[in-house]
Formats: sequence, structure tokens, C-alpha cells
Amino acid sequence: MAKIKEFINGNPVRVAAFVSSAIALIISVVVPDVPTEPAIAFVLSAMGLGEFAQRAENKKTVEALFTDVPDQE
Repeated sequence: MAKIKEFINGNPVRVAAFVSSAIALIISVVVPDVPTEPAIAFVLSAMGLGEFAQRAENKKTVEALFTDVPDQE
């Protein structure tokens, strides 16, 4: 359980993309009137955008970790 909490805290954008995608898939299965193709397109785009955003956030974090803090006088 600790590993799951660590993953969620370390990757919030990926988790949000996964949750929104899971909701879209569940709705498309539970409600038969919802067309499947747009739901799958939403799932794929949400997962892709979540991955892209998480990588951008991770890159900014790594760059910030290796940046020297300017001296304050």
C-alpha cells in the first residue's frame, strides 16, 4: 500500500489521466447509448496528455534540483 501511495504522490498527472480514462471506459460500458469510438478516443488522448504533462513536470523538477541557488546577501 505504501508503494501505491508513493506512486500517486510522485505521479499525480498520470493518476488523474488514468482515473478520467477509467471513468470514460466505465461509462461507455454501463450506458449503451454512449458511442464507443469517441469514448476510446478520449481515453487515448487523456492518457497521452497525462503522460506528456507528467514528463514535463518531471523535467522541470530535475532541472530545478540541479540549478544552483543564487547567493543572497
